[in-house]
Amino acid sequence: MKKKLKILFLAPGTSSHSFKWIDFFSKKHEIHWFCEASLRSKKDNIKFYKIRNGIYFIFQPIIFFIKVLIIKPDLIHVHSISKNLFISFFVVIFLKKKVILNPWGSDVFFPNKLVKYLQRLIKNNIIFTDSFIIKKKFEKKNEVFKINFGVDLNFFNKSNNKSFKKKIIFCPRGYDPIYNQFLVLNFIKNHKDELKKFLFVFSGSIHKQEFIFFKKFIQKNKLEKIINLKGNLNKIEYKKYLLNSFLVISASKSDAGLSSSIAEAMSSKCLVLCSNNRDNPYWIKNGLNGFLFKDNDAIDFKKMFFYIASLSSSKTAKIVLKARRTQEKKNNFFLEMSKVEKLYNKIYLKS
Repeated sequence: MKKKLKILFLAPGTSSHSFKWIDFFSKKHEIHWFCEASLRSKKDNIKFYKIRNGIYFIFQPIIFFIKVLIIKPDLIHVHSISKNLFISFFVVIFLKKKVILNPWGSDVFFPNKLVKYLQRLIKNNIIFTDSFIIKKKFEKKNEVFKINFGVDLNFFNKSNNKSFKKKIIFCPRGYDPIYNQFLVLNFIKNHKDELKKFLFVFSGSIHKQEFIFFKKFIQKNKLEKIINLKGNLNKIEYKKYLLNSFLVISASKSDAGLSSSIAEAMSSKCLVLCSNNRDNPYWIKNGLNGFLFKDNDAIDFKKMFFYIASLSSSKTAKIVLKARRTQEKKNNFFLEMSKVEKLYNKIYLKS
């Protein structure tokens, strides 16, 4: 008989990856979630603990250790080793047996000096990753399991309801510089007369200063009729934009595996245009089930965008159907989480 586990997650509160994963296991296990103040949504069956930033960062590992002693978790699962770096150092060094690490693309490909040092300390650990590249990087010195974050195929399924007058171009990755949104913004600025029939919708976690900066850029270049800025959308709002989108764009420089938003777009039978870095070419075959452009290449992005805009509806219908089938075949959320369930129990019995 499988035991109801007590699982402690150290994970960003704004991550759709983390929220979806933790919410799933909260239905079967006792969940404790340590995260920063910004949280996508709260759930009654999950116990939340706020991590204070600023001068409090020095005390984070001590506070975390005290909480571990009180909670006595069966497993500790760390989503992103750099988001709460000093706690990550602590768990890697002192709590190895019961810890699972989930390094993200931004941890591995854009690390600062401290994160690089932490990576060197990761030996004989258990690692989950959705990326072939990260798996290869860590598998010589660690036990690595390839687990996709998955997509809910029933929820993200295309409807024929169109409620916007313009063609929606959806950019849901957020406003952090690693998502490279200014490549898209500069493209819009340089071709605004050719893009009048489109509405570019940006969404995601955004700080006040970032919002002001983006807003000034839009006003200065008179792009108010073409660009709409949104913050974090709830699940229903997000789905509404996704299901009404002609194209979903990710210009991110930091992806390792396939992003949730692109997986959800493919599942929803949307056209997708992504940078060709890391694992994206494994998931997206250019012109067959989506489109890729050269990483951080504005000229290639422009070329691919206008090519996609010129496609016939019969051609796009074939592409989005293949995109959906790719997700059905390789990225079913519930099948991936069933693998994790088995691994959690196996790791617990060994610890």
